[in-house]
Amino acid sequence: MPALLDVSDISISFGGLKAVQQFNLRLERGDLQGIIGPNGAGKTTVFNLLTGVYRPHSGSMVLDGKRLNGLRPHRIAAAGLARTFQNIRLFPNLTMLDNVRIACHLRVRHGMAMSVLRSAMHVGEERAIMLRAEELLAVFDLLDRKYELARNLPYGDQRRLEVARALATEPKVLLLDEPAAGMNAQEKRELRQLIRSIREQRGLTILLIEHDMGVVMDICERITVLDYGQTIAIGSPAEIQTHPKVIEAYLGTPAALAADDRA
Repeated sequence: MPALLDVSDISISFGGLKAVQQFNLRLERGDLQGIIGPNGAGKTTVFNLLTGVYRPHSGSMVLDGKRLNGLRPHRIAAAGLARTFQNIRLFPNLTMLDNVRIACHLRVRHGMAMSVLRSAMHVGEERAIMLRAEELLAVFDLLDRKYELARNLPYGDQRRLEVARALATEPKVLLLDEPAAGMNAQEKRELRQLIRSIREQRGLTILLIEHDMGVVMDICERITVLDYGQTIAIGSPAEIQTHPKVIEAYLGTPAALAADDRA
């Protein structure tokens, strides 16, 4: 069977900088995989390529049989690829409820004329959107504050709201860009359980970028490691933890470490 998401040899350069080189990824339905690497390794650039923010200079990206190359971000979202961002990008002056409702509108069938005329289809779909938005907020324990502005939320709640908004698009693959960033230990424990439950209950395929190795090693079944835009290792958490190239990328070569000690 073909993979749900099949990424083959995608590359992009910015001037003389090869940001991502011949990156490959295969996600089967229900996978929970991770991408790690030092700062500047190209992780978020990969997400930007997958979601249409950047266009790869070479290679191919196929989601459930549909080629993504050249599609604009909203078309890729409609195809079933949703994401969160390293730097939170909520609509700060809208309520939590409206942040999620906006994402739900990706799947509506009624158009502007039906909205103006308040047709039966428009009324029915808007009612369904309201129910779905409230359901998602309840999953993330945010429903009791649904009319609170997004900008007034604590950081951890903003992170959870962004995931809820991504889920509202009904994705086939969910991309999470550093979901644990800025969270305390308790919030990270809750996040791990939340990601697992989302995957199990909704049958989602999840790919995440994360600097917190405790989160990655605990929940990811397979990990891809990037360094300077190149893939240096792919494997299970146990394999990645002991891979010499991964250790070198994070800790440096023995010669470099010795030089640092002398300094």
